[in-house]
Amino acid sequence: MPVRFVRALPVLPVVLLAGCGVASTQFNPGVAAQVGDQTITVKHLDQVTTDYCTALETVTKGQSQQGVQATPMRYFSHEFADALVTKAAAQQLADEYGVEPTPAYKSSLAQLEPQLEDLKESEREAVREVVGAQAYSDDVLTQIGEISLKDQGNDASTADDQLAEGHKLLDEWADDHDVDINPKYGLEFGTEGQVDTDVSYALETTAKGGLSAQPDEKYTASLPSHLVCLD
Repeated sequence: MPVRFVRALPVLPVVLLAGCGVASTQFNPGVAAQVGDQTITVKHLDQVTTDYCTALETVTKGQSQQGVQATPMRYFSHEFADALVTKAAAQQLADEYGVEPTPAYKSSLAQLEPQLEDLKESEREAVREVVGAQAYSDDVLTQIGEISLKDQGNDASTADDQLAEGHKLLDEWADDHDVDINPKYGLEFGTEGQVDTDVSYALETTAKGGLSAQPDEKYTASLPSHLVCLD
């Protein structure tokens, strides 16, 4: 399946919600996540997200506003943290299984390049990293799932079955390894959507809009422009 650079995937330095107070936390403020033996820094995640947003604004410039929604940066940082954490875990699980990305994965990423022609190199790298992280995880987890299901005697599994099995094994891997994620990203490994990590507490009704599953228009409008993508 071709990989596309799309808005649905979705920091400037990630700040806590406007109108929020901060609870104490022992998490190293410079670390976005520690995944087994891999460390993802806040600085790197911030830069990737900032460059991706700039790229997104470039490719959507001049397009109809229909379907182009201003989005708080924190939603992007959450999605990208999820993508990079999952990839870091998947890489280590793939090493245990002796699995490498397939040619189809590499070919699909090559199809992304024509969409990046008008971008600066830093923006291209950000898009490649985020989109590639998702594609990599799906690719190797599908292979791992297939191996596991065959070991169980299932030789007729579908790709969806294999990917689901791969994610199950990844969750088991995470249970046996250190996977610590900075609470400000509202992310728990293996859990879909944003979660309340209790690092901040909403002081205003508007601020609570930043905790919703989808961007709240009133909350988005209350933010300064540098905290919003596609503003």
